[in-house]
Amino acid sequence: MLGNTLGFKNDILNTLLDGWRGYGDIVRFRGVGPLFPVYLFVHPDYVMRALKDAPEIYPKTPLINDKWRMVVGEGLICSTGEFWKRQRRIAQPAFDPKRLLTFDGLIAEETKVMLDEWEGQAARGEKLDMAREMTHLALANLGGAMFTTDWRREAAVMAGAVEKAIGHAYHQIEAVISPPEWAPIPANKRFKESRAVLHGIMERIIESRRGLPDDEHPQDLLGGLMTTADPDTGEKMNDLQVRNELMTFMFGGHETVAAGMAWTWYLLSKHPEVRRNVRAEVDEVLGGRTPTKDDIWDLKYLGRVINESLRLYPPVSLISRTPIQDDVVDGYRVPKGSMCLISSFISHRHPDFWENPEGFDPDRWLPERSEGRSKNAWFPFSGGPRQCIGGYFGLIEMHIVISMALQRFNVELVPGWPVVPNAGLTLGFAKGLRMTVHPRGQESSTEEEAA
Repeated sequence: MLGNTLGFKNDILNTLLDGWRGYGDIVRFRGVGPLFPVYLFVHPDYVMRALKDAPEIYPKTPLINDKWRMVVGEGLICSTGEFWKRQRRIAQPAFDPKRLLTFDGLIAEETKVMLDEWEGQAARGEKLDMAREMTHLALANLGGAMFTTDWRREAAVMAGAVEKAIGHAYHQIEAVISPPEWAPIPANKRFKESRAVLHGIMERIIESRRGLPDDEHPQDLLGGLMTTADPDTGEKMNDLQVRNELMTFMFGGHETVAAGMAWTWYLLSKHPEVRRNVRAEVDEVLGGRTPTKDDIWDLKYLGRVINESLRLYPPVSLISRTPIQDDVVDGYRVPKGSMCLISSFISHRHPDFWENPEGFDPDRWLPERSEGRSKNAWFPFSGGPRQCIGGYFGLIEMHIVISMALQRFNVELVPGWPVVPNAGLTLGFAKGLRMTVHPRGQESSTEEEAA
């Protein structure tokens, strides 16, 4: 009667991996009873059928989308149809790569604050939860990019409210059955209070800027949302729409980047020879100075390391779609109303596209080794028209943060610490990620042994 429900609840990644290894590139799982089948699409062609080739047939799964809506309203994560297209057209210029690169100084400044704190923690021999460290840093970077100086004034209150609200929202979205928002329980009360705090601050900032001429708005993401008009109609977002998109960026944008950075630190700790190569490149390119936007793409080896980290441990490891009509995928019938799961974590391990797919090999991204590989085989930011709007910002951030940290510290996993992937809305760590940091020049036993 329960089908694969317990496997999905207790260990969804291994349940899906077992299904793929046992049955191939499209797998039908039994859901709760026979009436709710779940399909796994693994082959990149099947994945892009849902994400890129026929997205109108495969909208987001309503059950999950409705839970997101309680957090972000009709933001880009949840909105659909013509309204979504309009919002995306207006929001896209704010995420123009040239505009995003101007946040390099902000990211470097926030990173320096964190690294200065690491100095004291290293001196005291403290162990850090690197997942939380990266979450706090990513939120500070995103908050600054969204609100510039306004973030500084509101950071402590907003960060606390985000942490409380996002914890509740993630629990609700990941739960098979969860109480409705109107249920008078303490968890719902705390969530509503945190959401109200965020709404109030955002609305106050939006109101303070509404009367400014377009050329006097700060050059942050909020300024982009408030000054850009729909190129088709000339309309701008109203205050509610702006607030919903800010909530979308806040909740959808920092946990993903944080997960990507945390998994990269884990991999660099497990592969000290790769870490040495990255550090040598950082030293050569930067010569001890703080990286800027002009340096990012000169850190070519670091770029390959980041790509490989996002392949093995993509931050958004599960995506769900529900077809609104019957479909046929490579001869297999996929019925209307079923849940179709897409897992980059699994697809990125497909041996038809990746040699030694479980191995950590940054040089597989060299041009001569990438030639002929399908562009659809790597999709850490999803794909098609709903591809993550902030993916480029995340790459910029990862380059700056990792290069700055390696200039000053060795970062290593606590010996024996169990690293267990947890496939929630982002690919996190079931038991955290305990690491130590110590200044360069103080070689650890792992570093010495590897050398």
